[in-house]
Amino acid sequence: MTASIFDLALYAGGIFVLFLTPGPVWMAIVARTLSGGIGSAWPLAFGVVVGDILWPILAILGVSWVATQYDGFLDVLKYAATMIFFALGISLIR
Repeated sequence: MTASIFDLALYAGGIFVLFLTPGPVWMAIVARTLSGGIGSAWPLAFGVVVGDILWPILAILGVSWVATQYDGFLDVLKYAATMIFFALGISLIR
């Protein structure tokens, strides 16, 4: 499976939308900005951006490397995900 430019742009758009939703990181950046100014908040914001870029890349590269090393890994991963989603569905019904 290869990712096209459209797939990458769609992924980047989704990450951008998630980036705009307020959460704990936003609260930390706002608190740092209000307490120490923009000069003290930009290293935190830069670290968040770097982490948001590196984490998915490393996760994709790691899973693809393991998948190339072990033949049945994707099958095991598929069945594990199926069982997890099944358990989540059952717990949602209860």
